[in-house]
Amino acid sequence: MESSAKIREWAQSLSESLNDQVWFQELKTKWEELDPQSRAYLKIGLASLTLLVLLFWTLSFIWSVHSLKKELSEKTNLLQIIQSAQNELRKSKDSLPSGATLEGLAGGISSEREVAWPAYFESLAGTSGIDPASLSVTGEKTGTPSDQTKETLLDVNLKHVNIKQVVRYVFSIENGQRPVKLRNLLIDTKNDPTGYLDATLSVSAFTPLGHK
Repeated sequence: MESSAKIREWAQSLSESLNDQVWFQELKTKWEELDPQSRAYLKIGLASLTLLVLLFWTLSFIWSVHSLKKELSEKTNLLQIIQSAQNELRKSKDSLPSGATLEGLAGGISSEREVAWPAYFESLAGTSGIDPASLSVTGEKTGTPSDQTKETLLDVNLKHVNIKQVVRYVFSIENGQRPVKLRNLLIDTKNDPTGYLDATLSVSAFTPLGHK
């Protein structure tokens, strides 16, 4: 009862406030000048407009929720695929013979002058189904020195690729002929509904001393 009284009091206050407004008085006068049929048509029009606005807001809300769910699902699947790839890489490393090292893996590399690192990473693109034109290598600099190897730090940038191509490429560079270690992987989905994305792979590339 108290709640109903408050509502009636609020409605009365709102009505009095509107009656004090000039524009409301003008609308009220125009309304009273209309014939009953015109009033009926106007009421129907206003009701239809209200329903259309409510329908638009409802559909917009549903679409927004659907888009958020889809984006969340895509990111969850992306994380699962990356985690699966990391597990596969870990298993591959664990399956190496006991005592095998990066330097040891490099033992079978030809003693001839090796191709530059950018060219090497581009050569791996084709085996992963990636167009070499979509790949670029930047930020090349010397890493931590060692008595046995020279470390080179680079960023391998992939443009307009899908997650399967990224996973295959990561596997290729970490299990290729030359010793390379993935330090970081950044994914930018760009909210592309087709599933394409950009990726940046920060890697450490090792060259045994004595090789140029």
